[in-house]
Amino acid sequence: MGGVGKRRMTMFRATLSFALMVSAGTVASAQLVSVQLDYPATALRARAEGVVGFEVKLAKDGTVTGCRVTQTSGRADLDQQTCNQLRKTARFKPAVDAAGKPIASKYAGRLRWQLPRSAQATVPAVVPR
Repeated sequence: MGGVGKRRMTMFRATLSFALMVSAGTVASAQLVSVQLDYPATALRARAEGVVGFEVKLAKDGTVTGCRVTQTSGRADLDQQTCNQLRKTARFKPAVDAAGKPIASKYAGRLRWQLPRSAQATVPAVVPR
């Protein structure tokens, strides 16, 4: 595949929905500032979609120190890419305690890997197992 094809693969994105996890003593929860999510090439070629549940551990400075899948999409490539990209690109404003000091925390969410509608129109629907 030429450079144009490779570039197109990284343009597909995923939809994030987060459920904040508040720890005891936390006054303000961590807030997602930014994240870059690139569709896994293997899933893109297979026209695969799915939803991945995850939980990230955050350091006092808001960097991701750990990630685990809490709900599999049924596809290893989507599950692995979720944590790989969150570890690599996610930036958070840290949670703070009652004194206003940043604290380590956790953040949980679900990520829906979904092809754009224009790509779906030419692909048969994927039926969940």
